[in-house]
Amino acid sequence: MNHAQRDQWEERYRGAAAGEAEPSVIEMLPMLPRGLALDVAAGSGRNSIALARAGIRVVAADFSATAMRSLRQAAEIDRLPIMPVVADLEEGLPFRRSSFDAVINVSFLDRALIPQLKAALRAGGVLLFDTFLVDQAQTGHPRDPRFLLQHYELREILADMELIRYREGIVTYGDKCAWRAAALARRRG
Repeated sequence: MNHAQRDQWEERYRGAAAGEAEPSVIEMLPMLPRGLALDVAAGSGRNSIALARAGIRVVAADFSATAMRSLRQAAEIDRLPIMPVVADLEEGLPFRRSSFDAVINVSFLDRALIPQLKAALRAGGVLLFDTFLVDQAQTGHPRDPRFLLQHYELREILADMELIRYREGIVTYGDKCAWRAAALARRRG
């Protein structure tokens, strides 16, 4: 990322509270292994905190140093097993293969990173992937097609994994809604 993008993300997370976890994370939390999880593009840590409160150790990776500092402070205050890591995911995943029992990827789409996310899973580990569908461009943010899945694209991306749960459509968040695709898939042997 360039300096302007970095500054924009740092400003976005300055003083931002973690907020509520993504509904798919809460829904699929009982199906996640209670080992070590990677929260990709963790932002302010809303999903990391939910995972840690459920007894999962979490590595939270994000581009924003501001967000990772805030998450580290929140984790220390609540004594949560969260290890924030500042990482530019556009340069690749900075973790070894077969390191995680679960990888959580919410509201972030970098198609080139997906093979690395799968490789970061231990055999039998699960990938929870939830992001925006192409329909979202007509109703709100994001609008850039690079960050929007086509219909059934996520299913194709995960074809080499055991699909446990899959859905596409409108998700309601209180008084707003978004077009999303969500899946939980297990790495085979």
